[in-house]
Amino acid sequence: MLLPAFLQRPSMRALLLVALSFIGWGSWALVSPYPPPYGGLSGRFSDHVSHMNAARLFVLCGTCVWEQPADEFLQHYTDEERRRLPEDLGPYMTEKSPLYVAPGGSLDKPLLLNWPVFPRPYPPGALLLSAPVALVYHFTPLSFSGASRLLVLSYLLYAHLGLFLVLRWLMSGAAQPLALGLLGGFLLYSETVRWALEGFYDVALLAPLALCGHFLYQRRGLAALVSYCVAAFLHYRAFFFAPLSLYALYLLLREGRREPWGVRQWVGMAAVAVLGGASLQTFGLVAPSLTLFPLTNPLRNPETHGLLHLLVGGGLAAVALLYARAWVDLALLGWMGMMLLRLYQTQAWHALSLLLWLALPVWTPRSERVPLVRDVRLAFVWMMAVLVYKQTLLPARLVDFL
Repeated sequence: MLLPAFLQRPSMRALLLVALSFIGWGSWALVSPYPPPYGGLSGRFSDHVSHMNAARLFVLCGTCVWEQPADEFLQHYTDEERRRLPEDLGPYMTEKSPLYVAPGGSLDKPLLLNWPVFPRPYPPGALLLSAPVALVYHFTPLSFSGASRLLVLSYLLYAHLGLFLVLRWLMSGAAQPLALGLLGGFLLYSETVRWALEGFYDVALLAPLALCGHFLYQRRGLAALVSYCVAAFLHYRAFFFAPLSLYALYLLLREGRREPWGVRQWVGMAAVAVLGGASLQTFGLVAPSLTLFPLTNPLRNPETHGLLHLLVGGGLAAVALLYARAWVDLALLGWMGMMLLRLYQTQAWHALSLLLWLALPVWTPRSERVPLVRDVRLAFVWMMAVLVYKQTLLPARLVDFL
């Protein structure tokens, strides 16, 4: 059967599939019972509402969110004020809950912040993505549970934007279909949707990193560098892919030698300076406090032998990438290994940042070895997900069956 004319284009087929996925999961998130106190899939994670309230706090005090712990300058709720909170929040809050009075705001809408004893360990992009819902929540009668649902929907939208880009390129053959593979595609899709529904904005990294990889594959250095800086502006975990920025800079310098820069190039460099500078500056402010978080990284615990497993697994992966002459992937492998060793905090959803590697094209002159690089990526990411983040990357029911 012939497809309708508008579906004969890969971009339209990709858009249709992604739109159906977003509508399906978004509808489910809206009609399913709200799990208290924070919403999402389980109601256990407060990251999305913390980002929303951090955006509100930024409007009130500016860069203080990166310079000083909120617990040091915000007023706590009294027992009486806590008892008067709306029914979708008050019954679930205790005297130990991180509730703070919003200066000049309503007592019905507290500032609820996780890890309030540390400066916010997120770049400005985290505030920007949550700002629309934060403004509506702060200035309208929107309830706490309503704001939580809107945040989850917005993160689900960001996730599907990235999925659309990846699927579009795969359908058009523009980014080497074998670079992702069926299993890699399943894991990337399932984990991205899962953590978006739990309220983790980390999924927003997929779109700019996929764009960065796409532009690098086309040898468009400036566009790739801008895309990488967008990713770094959104989340510090984009630093796991720092070798991409160096490759983009190399291509950019080569482009500059061939022809003089015009307005487009200078605007691009201004975006790089603003976005990259904002990410690096705020990271410099919060970096000293990152080592104060509880140490949960198994690689830093000699009793788990995690370092030995990383060296053996990473070594085997490096040999395979050398054989495939996949130099960019080799650089990413080594850098990711070093970054994993330096981490203090490791949480289940952090594995998603490594999975984004699967969405990048493969840079190798030996096209017949693209499947090898794909399998090496998948094996290393899976090993790190289990070893470091304690995640099998498989649905819970399938794990129980196995």
